[in-house]
Amino acid sequence: MIGPLKDLLGHQAWADAMFFRAWEASGALEDEDLRTRTDHLVSVQEAFLQLLKGDAVAIPDRPLPSFLDLKTRCESAHQVFRALGRGLDEASLGRTVRVPWFPDPPCVVSVSDLLLQVCLHTQHHRGQILSRLRALGTEPKTVDYIIWLWKQKPEALWGG
Repeated sequence: MIGPLKDLLGHQAWADAMFFRAWEASGALEDEDLRTRTDHLVSVQEAFLQLLKGDAVAIPDRPLPSFLDLKTRCESAHQVFRALGRGLDEASLGRTVRVPWFPDPPCVVSVSDLLLQVCLHTQHHRGQILSRLRALGTEPKTVDYIIWLWKQKPEALWGG
């Protein structure tokens, strides 16, 4: 299971970077819907990283972040996911984590399942966000997993 999870984390970083590049090129940097959905996506990634590190989860109440703030936070989160992926082994994947936002009954899942949830949650919301970009007249690149594989698993490119 280690290889596929590392691949999903690699794909997630690449696809998120592709989205941010498309968003930046769109000129819709102030679009409230894009900023709101992306803030949710990034905040959840950060919350899962806090869980994985054993920290208390804190999602601060703040004004809607700017495009640049969101991009910086997302890139930082993916750097942590990448480092985490390098240290994965069967024992670490089997460790369990309690997800505090599902209290009754307690939600206790393996690190493997938690990482899979992060990737699937991000994929779901990235699809919504890309649809919004299309509605605004931008034609973002396709970020399907198979495209990433076909392109020989490229690294995420966060630059403009």
